[in-house]
Amino acid sequence: MTDTVVVIYSGGMDSFTLLHRARARGLKVHALSFNYGQRHVRELDVARSVCVDLDIPHKVIDIRAMNEVMSGSALTSGDAIPEGHYEEENMKATVVPNRNMILLSLATGYAVTVNAGAVWYGAHGGDHAIYPDCRPEFVEKMDAVCRIANYEPVGIEAPFMHMSKGDILAEGLKLKLDYAHTWTCYNGREEACGLCGSCVERLEAFAENGLADPLAYEAGR
Repeated sequence: MTDTVVVIYSGGMDSFTLLHRARARGLKVHALSFNYGQRHVRELDVARSVCVDLDIPHKVIDIRAMNEVMSGSALTSGDAIPEGHYEEENMKATVVPNRNMILLSLATGYAVTVNAGAVWYGAHGGDHAIYPDCRPEFVEKMDAVCRIANYEPVGIEAPFMHMSKGDILAEGLKLKLDYAHTWTCYNGREEACGLCGSCVERLEAFAENGLADPLAYEAGR
């Protein structure tokens, strides 16, 4: 087995923790990020900065042209970002059609190129209610397909699949990670909104761990 992995790295706190988990286990990491037209594209700037500091090979792939065939999400359109918790029905507006299947397929090709044995991504238990491509059955089937799609088998792994955001943060804190070097908010403004599903879940995770979030939030949040 190769000791190299490709980590899909968005710049958010889950993939940030995942990146460091792989490094802590002595794995050689190749970080892969995607510009799919997300309004919170500033997360990619955060990802670049972290990878430079850690001296991790990092590629950002521009797939914005694919929006013509995977449109309809508030994350890539001019529609308002819904507010509230991920378990609320209105959060389905943040689903990008077939996003993770596309990203994992591209990451699998990259894994073959760099001789990596697996692709890791940060799907977790809190995603299950809204995002079908973050559920265990999706990961299991993608893993099975990617192991036979090339001459070289590539596994698909979601190490946080059965963990909450609070659990992920707790793991990162044990690794002494600084979450000021992440971006979570779905709105691409100067400060985090504190109201979108991503912000709400992040703030809950910090509260669960008895800490204040190091990110700046808009007034009154």
